[in-house]
Amino acid sequence: MRRLLRGEAAVWGLLVCLSAAMAGVSFGYGVTREGGQVGPGFLPLVSGAALAVISAACLLRSVRRAAPEPEEEAADPRRVRTLWTVFGMLLVALLLVPLTGFLVAFGLLVFAVSAFVEKQRIVSAAGVAVAATVVIYAVFVLFLTVPLPGGLLGVGGDG
Repeated sequence: MRRLLRGEAAVWGLLVCLSAAMAGVSFGYGVTREGGQVGPGFLPLVSGAALAVISAACLLRSVRRAAPEPEEEAADPRRVRTLWTVFGMLLVALLLVPLTGFLVAFGLLVFAVSAFVEKQRIVSAAGVAVAATVVIYAVFVLFLTVPLPGGLLGVGGDG
């Protein structure tokens, strides 16, 4: 039987609360626009609600399957190092946004994670980065008409 890891239920509960709050705040952005168009709050509403439901299901599952005594599990040092590497890359990407703009920083982040963390070939990593960046541009700038920060380069569709 799977044992409940120390703090697992608290993390799932916190995620339920945060995602529900995200869904609630989305109404302030406007879920729809005039004429029935999708507004900037639509994506946070849908993703927040979906994340809340999934997190609640995981919380329920983890509590139901838990044994009375939690078991100590040692974290794999490689996985912890990978986690910190991705967090570091995310911080660098966030710091690059005012300079390069969101789309360029996002593309570089996806490329770096794919090439250096996931150890994909450079061409494959570049393809994934370009595809992800095009999808983000299409969804936010073209479909939702939400401008993204352009930075000093002016790339991103923010006026």
